[in-house]
Amino acid sequence: MLVIARDKELRRSIAFLLEAEGYDVSAYESVPSVGGIGRRRCAVVDEDATVGDAQAWDRLKEISETIVLLLDRAGELPSDPVVQAVEKPFLGQNLVQAVRDALLQHPGLST
Repeated sequence: MLVIARDKELRRSIAFLLEAEGYDVSAYESVPSVGGIGRRRCAVVDEDATVGDAQAWDRLKEISETIVLLLDRAGELPSDPVVQAVEKPFLGQNLVQAVRDALLQHPGLST
């Protein structure tokens, strides 16, 4: 499971929540390079982590089977079946459920 968020406290909070649910989490400030990590089943990504990075979405699709995108407004969701949205501020259980749903839709690699 990847957690990608520019804000350090948000990144820590999401990682803690998912680790408490039993997920193995790797957290990053920005979208890592494709060769830098192995492919994961799910990435939880704060929308701010993709701003100003023209290749962020291409890299995300290479390193993760599915993406849970944290948005300020749900209307900004990219039209992509691999992406599930959770509107910020999110409740912990909403995020956990979005991750579970994403993993159920895309079974395969390790989390």
